[in-house]
Amino acid sequence: MNHDDMSERTTMLRRWSNQFELNANYWKRLSAILVVGGATIFLLLTLHPDLIFRNNTPTGGDMGAHVWGPAFLRDHLLNHFRLAGWSMDWYAGLPVYRYYMVVPALFIVGLNLVLPYGIAIKIAAVIGILTLPYCTWLFGRFARFAYPIPEMLAIAATIFLYDESFTIYGGNIASTMAGEFSFSIALSLSILGFALVSRGLETGKYLATGSIVVALSALSHGIVLLFVFGGVALM
Repeated sequence: MNHDDMSERTTMLRRWSNQFELNANYWKRLSAILVVGGATIFLLLTLHPDLIFRNNTPTGGDMGAHVWGPAFLRDHLLNHFRLAGWSMDWYAGLPVYRYYMVVPALFIVGLNLVLPYGIAIKIAAVIGILTLPYCTWLFGRFARFAYPIPEMLAIAATIFLYDESFTIYGGNIASTMAGEFSFSIALSLSILGFALVSRGLETGKYLATGSIVVALSALSHGIVLLFVFGGVALM
């Protein structure tokens, strides 16, 4: 075998290797789209999008009680440049957003600028559920876990959402539909924040953004705050 034959075979092997890598990257991207996109679409269908965008008042569990709060924030607090206050709407009065998380309520008020109030509440109620598979996948990608761990994280998050062994502790669909939507928003924000911080610790980018997202998650639900502290400590 002469030198030209060896050079030709080396070139051919290099082309095959490059083509294999291109094909592998293509299938990895496709599998990520199918897993994350499929999970999100499946969750959306489970949540009945036709009912989400119907202009009515959501209820069920504690959900009905959460309808009042953002409207009070909009009508009586924000117009006085306040995030917390006092209301006489219940017995001798109650503190409003002094001991409860105001960030999800601000999100609802923001949506209400362009959408009817009932629809704004329902979008806020499901946004944490719909974004959890993507946030967990992004965390796996930004933390540079080997393929297919990011996709498996998205699948695990979806399985968790459908868990019906509890209905009030927060995070899953059953708890969220009972009114724990602040928990699900905080959970998705925390995973997204972990993703940004993990990449920031490696490259120096996204640290400020990640810190803001982690802070928003902590301000969205007190129980998730404990999870956030533990996650940040481990990172």
